[in-house]
Amino acid sequence: MDRKDSQPEKGAPRGPKPFIGIQWECCKVYSHIYLNQKNTAYVGWCPRCGKRAQINLSPTGSKSRFFNVS
Repeated sequence: MDRKDSQPEKGAPRGPKPFIGIQWECCKVYSHIYLNQKNTAYVGWCPRCGKRAQINLSPTGSKSRFFNVS
C-alpha cells in the first residue's frame, strides 16, 4: 500500500471536531473551544476580549461538556 493512499485527501471531510461549551464570565458570552492537535487539552479564547482558557484532559475524565471560565 502506498503511503499516499492511507492519507486523507486535502479537502476531504474529516468528521466533527471535538469541542466543549464555555460560558465566558468576563464578557458574558458563550462559545465552543476545541481539542488541540496533541489531543491533550481543549484550548480557546474569549470571542470578545481574547482571554485564553485551557481545559486539560484527565485520565479520570469528566461527564460535563459545559464549563464556566471567570
